[in-house]
Amino acid sequence: MNAAAFGAIERCFPTLYVGPIDLSPRLGQRLLSKARRMAGLPGDYFFYSEQQLVSFAEAVNRQCDPAATLDFFHGFTPWIATRPARAYVTWSDCTFRDYVCHYNRPAEFCAGDLARIERQEAEWLRGARAIGFTSTWAAERAIADYALDPARVAVVGIFGEAEMPAADVYAGGQQFAFVSTDFVAKGGPNVLAAFRIVRDRHAGASLVIVGDTPADFVPELGVEVTGYLRKEDADENARLRGILAGSRAVVHPTRSDIAPLLLVEAGYFGCPAIASRRFAVGEIVMHDSTGLLIDEPDDVSALAEAMNWMLEADDSRYFVMRRAAWMRARAELSRAGFEERLLAMVNSAFPGEP
Repeated sequence: MNAAAFGAIERCFPTLYVGPIDLSPRLGQRLLSKARRMAGLPGDYFFYSEQQLVSFAEAVNRQCDPAATLDFFHGFTPWIATRPARAYVTWSDCTFRDYVCHYNRPAEFCAGDLARIERQEAEWLRGARAIGFTSTWAAERAIADYALDPARVAVVGIFGEAEMPAADVYAGGQQFAFVSTDFVAKGGPNVLAAFRIVRDRHAGASLVIVGDTPADFVPELGVEVTGYLRKEDADENARLRGILAGSRAVVHPTRSDIAPLLLVEAGYFGCPAIASRRFAVGEIVMHDSTGLLIDEPDDVSALAEAMNWMLEADDSRYFVMRRAAWMRARAELSRAGFEERLLAMVNSAFPGEP
């Protein structure tokens, strides 16, 4: 998505790429913070210490073109110590506050240190001409938490990395797919538990697990484990595409995703999704239209019920859902749409200009 953003901007404006910027944290700060946490004390968020942020800002300022009229920042927090001398816009998935809440354990860090970063980020964002988010969920939370001007906030959306196929080739199988880089955080144990319930009613059902798998995983009837399938490898990419194209649904009861690209890519193949109603997932999966949403990712019975629905719905209802997933992914979750919205955000930084 970063490459797509840069490519879209470069096609419309003379553009200088500043980077790569080395974001490696200082070893001493890391060790000190870890030692505090091991002693049962909250540590500083060393990655964004004042010293780190100043070093990031200095690296950016050394490479910027003084004659530029606009700075575009991918991400928020690393750049909050920069003080651009010109207008700037920025874009990210979420604020630092939301990142820490959903991907870290806030209690492990000093409340004052987290508050320092949040205050600095809020101030920096309020100085931006335009602020882009990948979801309405994140945008609305940022406006409320950081007192941002809603008129300067835009939702640019997301798109999938998979190439859109020319046709839906699903042939009517009973296969489900679970794809993740973190088996536990994305709900793998719950998917397995639900699948066992489903197998009691549908002996022909199967489950393909792609990506992360626990070292102690024990193979069981109806379950296939592929390991990681790299998109840059032609054979592995073809295997992944075949799994998405041939699945009755992807199952993703995640506890830690803001806007999972997997759900977008499944839609490219017409594959409905079963997912948890959390974060921005509901902006990708339309309940009862392009998939099914469950309220709690740990509700195994609800998960099994949704999987059974996918297998037991009559063809007219199920294939209407596949068609809706296919159409919506192309209409609202495409790369072209993302680039159009991102460029509109950038152009909004120049009010009154053509």
